[in-house]
Amino acid sequence: MTDENKPLSQRRNINLYVDNPQHVVSAHHTSKPPSHRASCRLTSEPSTVNASLHRPSRLVAMVSAPADAGSRLRRSITESELQGLNWETTSLGLLQPKWATELDLKAVEETIQSLNVGAVTNVRFLARGAFNMVFEVQTAQNPEPLILRVTLPVDPLYKTASEVATLNWLRQHANIPVPMVIDHDSSRRNILGFEWILMSKLPGRPLADEWRSLSYPAKKQLVRQLAEYSSTMFENQLRGIGNIYTSESSPEVGRIVSMHFFWGDRIRRVAHRGPFSSSTEWIHARLALVKDECLSTLTKYSATSPLDSDEEDDLEGAERTLAIIERLTPFIDRIFPCCGREGGEPSMVFHDDLSRHNILMVDGQLGGVVDWECVSALPLWRACDFPSFLKARRRDTHPDPKLYGREADGELTELYWDHLEEFELTQLRQVFLSEMTRLSPGWVEVFNRSGLQRDFDTAVHHCDNEILARRIELWLSDLENATSLSRVPNLPTGING
Repeated sequence: MTDENKPLSQRRNINLYVDNPQHVVSAHHTSKPPSHRASCRLTSEPSTVNASLHRPSRLVAMVSAPADAGSRLRRSITESELQGLNWETTSLGLLQPKWATELDLKAVEETIQSLNVGAVTNVRFLARGAFNMVFEVQTAQNPEPLILRVTLPVDPLYKTASEVATLNWLRQHANIPVPMVIDHDSSRRNILGFEWILMSKLPGRPLADEWRSLSYPAKKQLVRQLAEYSSTMFENQLRGIGNIYTSESSPEVGRIVSMHFFWGDRIRRVAHRGPFSSSTEWIHARLALVKDECLSTLTKYSATSPLDSDEEDDLEGAERTLAIIERLTPFIDRIFPCCGREGGEPSMVFHDDLSRHNILMVDGQLGGVVDWECVSALPLWRACDFPSFLKARRRDTHPDPKLYGREADGELTELYWDHLEEFELTQLRQVFLSEMTRLSPGWVEVFNRSGLQRDFDTAVHHCDNEILARRIELWLSDLENATSLSRVPNLPTGING
């Protein structure tokens, strides 16, 4: 995701703390186009550290899990843990995270110099993402650049700790390229004052930049590779719903790291954040968090009179969302029966944002996958699904160029390319399913029987979405009036592909 961020204003001074150098795992770098770019050449004395960047001990070590990562955490977070993070409302009424403190490039360089990566020759500010600032690092002993990603405390400690463990686990079990982490600090006890990860930079350009020039056979090959990855994840199932905090072969699932649970004021709320033993428990927790948010809105405006137009909209939205939650709740146990098992419901690590921006291509081949933060172990009915970039409106007929207009330069209009894309994606979804049928029939069986569960999950996820509220309400009417759950029509949101 690409977000606009205002300039930084101030920096905290915190004593240097270097995490245990054995706690080294994998993570990713931002591949999306940056909204702001700058460069700065830093000069310094050469580092005295001579250890090799790629020594084996740094590749197999794993991060220590937070002490309460596996507990059913319901504590409130402290304001000091969130220092440096602001949430601002855009002109469209959407919350966006913002940096409130200044990052000093000299402190960035000092952080890197303290590690075993050799003399730093250049540090360049590369990008700002939703939660991160990204710097490209050049060192004397490594021809390829590194990436330092500094993160906002949207979910302090847990987001970084889980991400690095997840990526390290993937390097052992997945069959797709992911970045290698050189070092990290999942605490804020360092000169930057924020959590950070130093990692290798994957080569390639985002699939979004290559899509139109990529041949259809190359697209089919990419889809087959991603099907192979999905099959591998299905074969390496876990137990329970949440995130992993160690890179062992069968890691225990712990507290969940999810935007649904930390966005805006939600990180401050006392809530059940997992691990969840079943789909029903997970869904109840998500709805409870939204319900608590809505009740807070009702309480806030109960003594306010008169209300302005924005306050009236907030109040109306909270009442509408509470009504949707009230209608969803009775169906949870019916749609997700007997999901819990001893040790937790079967789950699998699932990248729910395999978009074109997060897939890197090199000379028409898959170069790697990035953006693994907030990737959780989800129930099979949710995880057995198409990669997100394959989801689009169905189109079974190849568009005829003769039926489309031309631009002034003679090129076909954008509508033609949109329709061609829809046609190709329709065909590629069949390629994906055919490959999954060959590789993992069990995955296809779960996919085929889980349509209603995926629709219900979509309704839960968007229950407070004003734009989709009416469609969800109409779908709930179909659900309430259906004589059998097998006869419930699909939820027509246009976002499931």
